[in-house]
Amino acid sequence: MMTPMHPHELIQNYGYIAVFVAGLFEGETMLMLGAYAVREGYLHFWPLIACGASAAFLSDQFYFHLGRRKGADLLSTRPKLSAHIQRVTGFVDRHPIATIFLMRFAWGLRIALPATLGMGRMQAAVYAGIDALAAVLWAIVIAVFGIKLTGWIHAEVGKLHPYEHDLIVGAVVIAVGVALFRQWRVRR
Repeated sequence: MMTPMHPHELIQNYGYIAVFVAGLFEGETMLMLGAYAVREGYLHFWPLIACGASAAFLSDQFYFHLGRRKGADLLSTRPKLSAHIQRVTGFVDRHPIATIFLMRFAWGLRIALPATLGMGRMQAAVYAGIDALAAVLWAIVIAVFGIKLTGWIHAEVGKLHPYEHDLIVGAVVIAVGVALFRQWRVRR
């Protein structure tokens, strides 16, 4: 009979995988949880950045190429997506490189912005190169913020160790719920 893993072992063994997989749908929450795990010594900073940035990059690439190949079809069948894209098209056309760096922080427009870029004139290779850099910078900013926030919480509230498993489970449930809700909303 196998002995169940302690939550610390689960985080150490599967934390990077969890950050990557969940990061494909809801990046900040899982990256912040990963930052907490880094601060507590369960994970390491640079592999966490690699997982978070890779997930961000892949999801951006997916929506860019979806916009490139199916943009007109999607706009004709999804009026809400069309409205989002209409709202951002002017900015994207005037500032495509700024859009790539800012889109990871534009909650609610993370599908529309890369899709809009994909429907534009930017070459896929240029987009991929700039997006890779932007994804790494985004992952560093979010992880450092998460580490600093965790430090502040520890200083202000006290050690979270007695509650860390409940907090992690709660945050994962919230992240999955938000991701599912967003997918449901996009598909509606």
